[in-house]
Amino acid sequence: MTGSMPVPLRRLTTRLLLAVSVPLFLVTAMLLPVLHVHMETRINGLHTEARAVLKAGQEALTRDVNESLNSVLALAEMPALRHYLATHNTPTLIEQRYSLSEVTQLSHFLDTIISHHPRYTKLVLIDNQGNEVLRAPQSVAPGAQVTGRRHQEMDYFTEANKLLPRDLYLSSLGQDLHYELVDGDTIPVVNVSTPVFDAAGRRQGVVLLSLNWSYLTGALHQAMRLTHEGSALLVNAQGQWLLNNTTLPLGAAHFGVALATLAPAHWQAMAQRHQGFAVIDHQLLYFQTEDIRTQRYRSLAGNIYSDHVYYPWKLGVLLPKPTWRSLIDEETTVLWFLLLIYAVAVAFGVLWAISSQRQRTLRRAAQRHAIEVSDLYEHAPCGYHSLDESGRVVKMNRTELAWLGYSADEVIHRMAYRELITPDTRPAFDKAFRDVLEHKSGSAECSLLTRHGEQRHVMIQASAYHRNGRFVHSRATVFDLTERKQLEEKLREQAMTDPLTGVYNRRYLQTQAAAEIARSRRQHYAIALITIDIDHFKHINDEYGHDAGDDVLQAFTNTVIQLLRQEDLLCRVGGEEFAILLPNTPLAQAVQVAERIRQTVQTAPFKVHEARSERTLWLTASLGVTSVMAAESTLKAALKRADIGLYRAKEQGRNRVVVNDV
Repeated sequence: MTGSMPVPLRRLTTRLLLAVSVPLFLVTAMLLPVLHVHMETRINGLHTEARAVLKAGQEALTRDVNESLNSVLALAEMPALRHYLATHNTPTLIEQRYSLSEVTQLSHFLDTIISHHPRYTKLVLIDNQGNEVLRAPQSVAPGAQVTGRRHQEMDYFTEANKLLPRDLYLSSLGQDLHYELVDGDTIPVVNVSTPVFDAAGRRQGVVLLSLNWSYLTGALHQAMRLTHEGSALLVNAQGQWLLNNTTLPLGAAHFGVALATLAPAHWQAMAQRHQGFAVIDHQLLYFQTEDIRTQRYRSLAGNIYSDHVYYPWKLGVLLPKPTWRSLIDEETTVLWFLLLIYAVAVAFGVLWAISSQRQRTLRRAAQRHAIEVSDLYEHAPCGYHSLDESGRVVKMNRTELAWLGYSADEVIHRMAYRELITPDTRPAFDKAFRDVLEHKSGSAECSLLTRHGEQRHVMIQASAYHRNGRFVHSRATVFDLTERKQLEEKLREQAMTDPLTGVYNRRYLQTQAAAEIARSRRQHYAIALITIDIDHFKHINDEYGHDAGDDVLQAFTNTVIQLLRQEDLLCRVGGEEFAILLPNTPLAQAVQVAERIRQTVQTAPFKVHEARSERTLWLTASLGVTSVMAAESTLKAALKRADIGLYRAKEQGRNRVVVNDV
């Protein structure tokens, strides 16, 4: 007790304030970069999620619209439908050829199509004079603008009458909105029409198919799988809302409402660019342009016409922007951890202010804290490193060293970081490092080359550390993207492969064909294309079931593969339709390959499982053969020629090879 002096009140107060404020400031300064990185990671995750959701929505919209367009084209080419229209256009010549039973059968067939496809509301057959000759289903009213079942003044009839075979006209989701009463509800519809020609090329009328737009947009919502916090957006070129009634953070939206009125800032951001990203009123807006007239990857249509004023559309995703409050609310563990750190820091400060005897304890605590920080740096889940002005490594944590397979002595002050990056990604790293040297933040997605020759995909984010205005070293955080890259590659492979047969699909065929055509131009060799369709495949599904049909498709695929070379590419392009790309193959040799396939399929037994027994089926196939012209840059024209040959083979009795090289 001797020599101890009471601390003056003012001095004690000052020391207590310092003991509280200094630790709070230091801890905050230490945690802010970590929280900032965490926030950036969260935002990057939202970017990735939004891109995936937009891609899923685009594919769902394109798939449903293309399937509907193909259905219209298929109906327009039905012989029974053409014949029925011909009886109404020239009744004095053919009226006895179509009996009442045939009319009833055709009507029931069309009713079945509409009733089994909820995306359609009605199907109407119109003759050359605009008279309605058949409707499915009969219960659907013709509409307020159609009088006496006559359609001659409607846009879908007048515009379709101007088109060529396999051309389509789409009514616009724009100023003149079309609605129908379906199951007691008034819903918007999109009318799709196409002209009907007979075998001699004479125009016989128009086929009209109305699409249930509420159903299609409902499927779009399902494909995008948005949470309750996110919203999907779809507007036309005039900014009119094209989705069902939706409650958005910015207000209630119903079909046809102007987005410029509901959310002018959002519409202005979407109208100025084809695609992009914007932050508006604490919301993240991602959008891209969609045009169903041109983006028809699987459609068989020739040309698609509509009112260009209302195209293209804008598809978007609206997500709430993460805030520190929302981040802390979601990460309660982080909140408690922060509170614990602050509490400990304040407690140590108060103890230091009250008694100088606690100095040693506080120093030890600081040492332990420094060790923890160092351990956090060395064993963080991400890599850290620092480079000098020449790009030589001056510091690197153990996590990144373990990725590379080197020891610290082998790398630090001995290697330039650029030597650890694969040659093809060095330009991206060089640019990012130049940005750091120019007092800017730099980032690059690169591939690291490990000691054992393996590659590890990473994202590097770096900034410069300066002292007295001079560059000292860079500070970089390295995030491992290897698993994400592997997942992306796996998803890309799945997107290019038919899940049933294991062969590639139409998308991969078109992509690979473009590269093969370019190679053929350089090396001056021929390319041939074969399209195949299994004859009477629908009969197999109807009589033996779809499981038997799947067995046939798999066995058929294995049979054809055994007849091809390693460089030949077999793809499934439809239900029972296949295509074979034959590089370095003249047309005559391709015909021999097609004939060999036809004969093998004709003579090979195909076993299918039916209930508890096994049945042997005998199949035939029709094939179309053509050459890919030297002037063609894509496979579109060649596929069309080969399909024409295939259709001729069908018309000539099936089980044959037809060449169409014109």
